[in-house]
Amino acid sequence: MSSRLYVLSLAAAVVLTGAAYGQTMPPPGGGGSPMGAPQGSTPGNPGAIPPDHQMDPYTTDKDFVRNVAELSSTEVQLGKLAQDKASSDTVKELGKQMVDGHTKTGEQMKQAAAALKIQLPSEPPRKAKKAEDKLAKLSGPDFDRAYARMAADEQKQAVKQFEREAKDGKVPGVKDFAAKNLPVEQERQKHAEDLASPGTGTAARQK
Repeated sequence: MSSRLYVLSLAAAVVLTGAAYGQTMPPPGGGGSPMGAPQGSTPGNPGAIPPDHQMDPYTTDKDFVRNVAELSSTEVQLGKLAQDKASSDTVKELGKQMVDGHTKTGEQMKQAAAALKIQLPSEPPRKAKKAEDKLAKLSGPDFDRAYARMAADEQKQAVKQFEREAKDGKVPGVKDFAAKNLPVEQERQKHAEDLASPGTGTAARQK
């Protein structure tokens, strides 16, 4: 998928997500009515959801937003390091793709988090710092292979999150975003795995 098409796909997701939230999220100050309860339901009403059934119907969507935001933050941080430190042009380009793509995805997750009323960490996760410290000690082809492997591992986790949300998500805009962008995440995973593979990866592309 070209970068232009990817950007268009993300732009469309913004519109879809915004429309979906307006349709699915309960109005502010709903009088303590549980999320997802029938409109007009109040405690003591026959239509009210019993306390033992007051489960958050958006758990899958919220997990998706949190986890993808964390994965994107990690990919951006490591991608910036790869752009500066990689010895292979193809690995530098992989780092750039990760930074560009996951920066956009991260912004999408911030919007989704605000709509779903969940808070995201302001700093990258601890594992991102640990991975960065490990990569900082390497150079040349060793760095390239190690970064490509890390990027592939992060992308594998991202693909799992997108697959789950596309299948089980409840917020239409977020679910649609996951389904439409799943192929992009799979393509990134394949690209990183290819560069990490001995004989067909970075060693064959050194310039």
